[in-house]
Amino acid sequence: MPESQPATPPDYVDRVRHQWEQIFPGLETSSADIVARIHRIGQIIQLRSDAVLAENGITRAEFDMLSLLARTGRPMGPTELAGELLISGAGATKRIRKLLDAGLVQRDTNPQDGRGALVRMTPEARTRLRPILESVLTFEAGMLAALDTAAAGHLAGDLRSLLTALEPGPGAS
Repeated sequence: MPESQPATPPDYVDRVRHQWEQIFPGLETSSADIVARIHRIGQIIQLRSDAVLAENGITRAEFDMLSLLARTGRPMGPTELAGELLISGAGATKRIRKLLDAGLVQRDTNPQDGRGALVRMTPEARTRLRPILESVLTFEAGMLAALDTAAAGHLAGDLRSLLTALEPGPGAS
């Protein structure tokens, strides 16, 4: 007889689905097994990683924008930043202003049109970013320690498949 793994206790999503079943018997809620769990896990990760960022003196909004600028390695316009970060133009402008005031980005005139602006990281931002990123990555690795290597690999692949199905491809609007 094969050994069975211990059953995991009900989680938040199980309780929510049970509550909906009590209110609307027969309502099909199985999509919540994935969608609601992804959402709930995202919220938990965000809250906990925001605390790690706060310990490093930076907000999520600042970190996301600086990370994008660092990864691309080039100045970017506010509209491009907003599109990549999935935020509004006003949200991008607010973040840029805050980073400008902190001396972490510079805004230059776009040489191609003379009216637009390009935003780039300052050397101080690059120096500050690496230890912050290391803190975040250490935190994330600790959270994933609950999964064995094979499970983590399968989950990463499954999430990649879902994300590529949902996210517009390069150049899509």
